[in-house]
Amino acid sequence: MIALKRFGFVAVMVVMIFTWVLMGEAKEAPLFGLQGLDGKEYSLESFRGHPVVLAFFHVDCPYCGQVLTLLEKLYQEYREKAFLSVLAIDMGDTKEEVERLMRKIEVSFPVLLDTDVTVSAAYSVMYVPTVFFVDPQGNLVDGFVGAQKETVVRNKLDRILWFRGLKAAEIRNLVSLTGKIVVLDVRNNATNPFPQDGHVEYKVIQDLTKELPHLNPQDVYVLMVSTNQEGVELGLKMAQAGFTRVYYQMVDASL
Repeated sequence: MIALKRFGFVAVMVVMIFTWVLMGEAKEAPLFGLQGLDGKEYSLESFRGHPVVLAFFHVDCPYCGQVLTLLEKLYQEYREKAFLSVLAIDMGDTKEEVERLMRKIEVSFPVLLDTDVTVSAAYSVMYVPTVFFVDPQGNLVDGFVGAQKETVVRNKLDRILWFRGLKAAEIRNLVSLTGKIVVLDVRNNATNPFPQDGHVEYKVIQDLTKELPHLNPQDVYVLMVSTNQEGVELGLKMAQAGFTRVYYQMVDASL
């Protein structure tokens, strides 16, 4: 890790942010708008409803490339089936310096330029890499500083992936390992795929919006859908409504 002392950040603020996270208290992620390396403007508010990973980095950081490379792998895995977004935020370097680094580290998610480090200050970042996990409702729920093992990062990421697509075999495994699960079937040819599983509550529904007020957000849900796009749309709708464990069966995925 590199200590960015020249920015004058106060370490106790970093401790405070992670204390809120560890205590399970909801803390809204500070909103911001920054220009990307691609010249486009990005605002955190525009990603509301999506799980978002914020990765603060610096071009001189020896561990930042490792973290960004891992986040690229996870981004490719979950960008379509869970609407995952990743924003890399450079702290104070010039555009030319960041471009040189990005030619060595190939990432497909937006790279933002916090030229005057105001956003980094709002997040009380003192060391890089520092990574935050923002849930679909815009709350900071976890984070880490420095390089971490992939298993650790995946466990933290799981806290904000409120919905995602699974293959049929993964769905069967989920059902076998979950004490109680609610299957919501929105297909035209609805049939219970788990008739022998007594712990599965099976429902055929026509209108998810009307059904949401009658569902328990704490339960585990599996959506049986006709298309992957339908699964993404309904899963996102449930995530925005505060349902934290929603899965849909990926229709065109192999078993």
